[in-house]
Amino acid sequence: MPMTAEAIETAARTLQDHRRRVVPLPALPDACRPATTEEGYAIQQALIDLRIREGGARSIGWKIGATNPGARELLGVSEPFFGVLLDNLTTDSPSSFVAAQMFQRVIEPEIAVLIGADLDPADAPFDAAAIRQVARAVLPAIEVVDTPLSAGLKAGGPSLIADDGSHGRWVKGAPVADWQNLDLLEHKVSMAVDGSVVREGRGGNVDGGPFGATAWLATALAARGLGLKAGQYVTTGTTTQPIPVEAGQTVVADFGMLGRIEIRFS
Repeated sequence: MPMTAEAIETAARTLQDHRRRVVPLPALPDACRPATTEEGYAIQQALIDLRIREGGARSIGWKIGATNPGARELLGVSEPFFGVLLDNLTTDSPSSFVAAQMFQRVIEPEIAVLIGADLDPADAPFDAAAIRQVARAVLPAIEVVDTPLSAGLKAGGPSLIADDGSHGRWVKGAPVADWQNLDLLEHKVSMAVDGSVVREGRGGNVDGGPFGATAWLATALAARGLGLKAGQYVTTGTTTQPIPVEAGQTVVADFGMLGRIEIRFS
């Protein structure tokens, strides 16, 4: 039996309440726990609507999760998933956060795309070439993955999708408009904690690179009657193995010619 509107709203309010109070949530109650991806997205939409309605937030784009086979195996999903970027959870680099106001604080350095023209859902499916044509800029970013669900990334795909894809914060660098001669698939990224490099990766560690991942998102949104819009950001998935960060630590993600992102957890 499909989830009722009441169950969807209850799940969204439960997630929001635990995040606001910074109180871990072992799991969503049985009566409102999503069993499918589509139920997860229904709760996610209710959660975003709640944040916009009650918190004054504004949507500025999208995040993509599980953009490589290893991540999908870990999360128990068969394909990537998406969430919504909100302006009140987005800051510019360098940024500082109070560690005690968050849960897991898992760091993912990502290459993001700034969309320069609307994509018509009727033109789906999209490929990386179509995204290249509408990309205004690319930029370095860090997504801080964070969820009140106590099991973290092992909570299961539907529940993580419900919690806006376990999105905590998004920290962005300056857009780079002159990206056309860069090989983003081979573009190297390193991540250091307190000055010591702990992770290294490249843009091709996400499916099809930043443009291929964005093409997947555009096609998935089109199936729901939605289209990417000019001015939206898309953060395309982690380029390295993620890492949890403790209070007092400083993280620097170095994207070479694309710039650096710095976060401190006080």
